[in-house]
Amino acid sequence: MKKARVLALLIMLAMVIALVAACGPTTDPATGGGTPTGTTPDAPAGTQPGTESGAAPTPDAPVTTGGVMRLATTAEGANPIGVPWLVYGVDNVLMVPTSETLFIQTKAGVIYPLLAESYDIELDNNRIVITVRQGVEFHDGSAWNADVAVWNLTNSMEVGMISNAITNIVHLSEYEFALEFETFSNDILPSLTTHTNAQISRVAFEANGEDWARENPVGTGPFILERYIRGAVLSFVANPNYWQEGYPLLDGVEFHFIRDAMTQNIAIQADGDQSINVLQTTSGEQISQLREMGFSIISSPMGTMALIPSSENPDSPFAIQAVREAVSYAINREAIVAARGFGVWTPGHQMVAEAFPAARLPDSYNASFDPDRARELLAEAGFPNGFSTEIFAQPGMSDRDALVAIQSMLAAVGITAELHFPDGGGYSAIRRDWEGLLFQHVRALPQIDRTFNFFFGQTQTIYPNLWAPDEMEDLIVGAARSPDNTQYLQGMARLANEHMLVIPVHNQMDTWVTRTYVHNGGFTIWDAGTNFRPGNAFISE
Repeated sequence: MKKARVLALLIMLAMVIALVAACGPTTDPATGGGTPTGTTPDAPAGTQPGTESGAAPTPDAPVTTGGVMRLATTAEGANPIGVPWLVYGVDNVLMVPTSETLFIQTKAGVIYPLLAESYDIELDNNRIVITVRQGVEFHDGSAWNADVAVWNLTNSMEVGMISNAITNIVHLSEYEFALEFETFSNDILPSLTTHTNAQISRVAFEANGEDWARENPVGTGPFILERYIRGAVLSFVANPNYWQEGYPLLDGVEFHFIRDAMTQNIAIQADGDQSINVLQTTSGEQISQLREMGFSIISSPMGTMALIPSSENPDSPFAIQAVREAVSYAINREAIVAARGFGVWTPGHQMVAEAFPAARLPDSYNASFDPDRARELLAEAGFPNGFSTEIFAQPGMSDRDALVAIQSMLAAVGITAELHFPDGGGYSAIRRDWEGLLFQHVRALPQIDRTFNFFFGQTQTIYPNLWAPDEMEDLIVGAARSPDNTQYLQGMARLANEHMLVIPVHNQMDTWVTRTYVHNGGFTIWDAGTNFRPGNAFISE
């Protein structure tokens, strides 16, 4: 059966070569550039940008309170959900109902206050002074204040989960603290919008210990943990003392851990306790099917799925640029997209997708398909008979059939690749010390220079086996310090392309599929696919 499936896919790939350029509906894509400075726009927690403080959401259907929003997402629950600075990747979404950040950021890079009230950049004093919101309590009744913020962010700083430009975090008063720096960087505030830097109760953490806190999130959010059956369900109930009056509108939120696409499709069509009414997916096939069935499709560009080589290891074949280029030439992106994209994906010819023009190069830089050239490059690199390697697929993001097609295309030029499909926890460990290729998304962040820093910065610790020339660091630092960093973005994109630092394959969409009665969840509005606004969501009749 497996061989027949692979054969059918290869036949399809051989027959369908034309570019499929259509994609699903989008919201505003990020276009790069710096972070706004000064006082943040006055928008309250849980509301959409631009609404007045305390105002109810503008509904697209009659608002009714109550009900439970049930979601299946790309998260697997492999990370601890109660200690933010220990959580990385798609599992951040599981913290959203309970734990809040100082700021929130749109995909266009506009920052709004959440637990913070305002900020003031004092360049003469080399610091940013942040004023936090008063009258906010954690789920355990302890107070949110500047002291707790400093404690949380210091923990994040110690494990490298906050902007590297920050040199010190200083408590100033009950509701003020400062982030000190030697040189201002435009990634300081955006780093405070990620749930890796969400705020939790210091009292609960210190009273119960880290092991307890890992599985028991105590935040300021609109929902409180009810139960967690690992691998099955994670449920939350409404916080009756939520600091934003009138919210949340729902009685609860549940995450159901369903990995199989067919089971997900059944669950979103069903009713009852085992059903779901929101599905997060990157599968072109699934998005296409559910759109045709009449579900609401909320999508925006997320960036490129790419092969990440272990190029920092001098003993790896991928340390040789000709080998990386050979892998790129071996891949028929148009065929993969035509077979597996279903009108949702587009071919990934550069590290940064077309939807993010600030770091996009002219089409003359696009990667192309040329297996003969791939074989020539392998021979020139000392591998006339090819070599063997491994590919590790990122859970929740990788299309298995697309990866099987890549495996076949590499085999056609002499590269034998063994495929691995680890769970979330296993992948997180592999990513820190892999040999071969990772297959994962290269997310385009609102500040595109942060994407390059995330993968290639000399202080990053997530991808230690990924090489970049020294010039990349100069461009990363320059972009972070420049109010107009377009020239730096273009330079970083050229380095990525000319050295084939990562091997782009196809462009995906951040997509949330919802039942038509689910409204105002804030899906795809915010800077990461793991962020939404459950406190604002409601279910209509």
